[in-house]
Amino acid sequence: MKDEELTFDEKLKIMEKFGIQKEWAKEELKQESKVWAVLPAFRFLKPISDRLEFHRGGFADMIKKYIEQGVLENRLPEAAALIKEGASIESIEKFAFERIQEATECILYQLGDQESAEYADVFDELDFSKMNRLRLMEVGPDGTPTGRYAVELHGKIPFSDMED
Repeated sequence: MKDEELTFDEKLKIMEKFGIQKEWAKEELKQESKVWAVLPAFRFLKPISDRLEFHRGGFADMIKKYIEQGVLENRLPEAAALIKEGASIESIEKFAFERIQEATECILYQLGDQESAEYADVFDELDFSKMNRLRLMEVGPDGTPTGRYAVELHGKIPFSDMED
């Protein structure tokens, strides 16, 4: 079934299954149009959000498991060194999560920078009006581009942060 064939309520149910709060999902879906592909954008973001969530709870558990198995030094030597210096597992996890989230947000920001404004600001001496640029575009089930783009992707993950 193509995305365009789904009703608003069907799309809303999918967004909720992704873990997005209903009211927030409704507001996002209102932006969907012939230009913006909201539901596919969240489908793209879901595995990234899940991976971020691992680093907020699962990463500490993994460190503890490696300590119990006696393999922390080999598997995560940096974490082992930090613990040896007195860092808590929770602070290591928080630091890892924040750095991964920051890097992910930077990538998502660039994917959603439809006008390449960020580059124009940094390289004043270059005329970007004659250069091609990249955009994240939706493709249909058969792999054919639909012409719809992802809405601003940054600031939308992890989904658990959107529960307020």
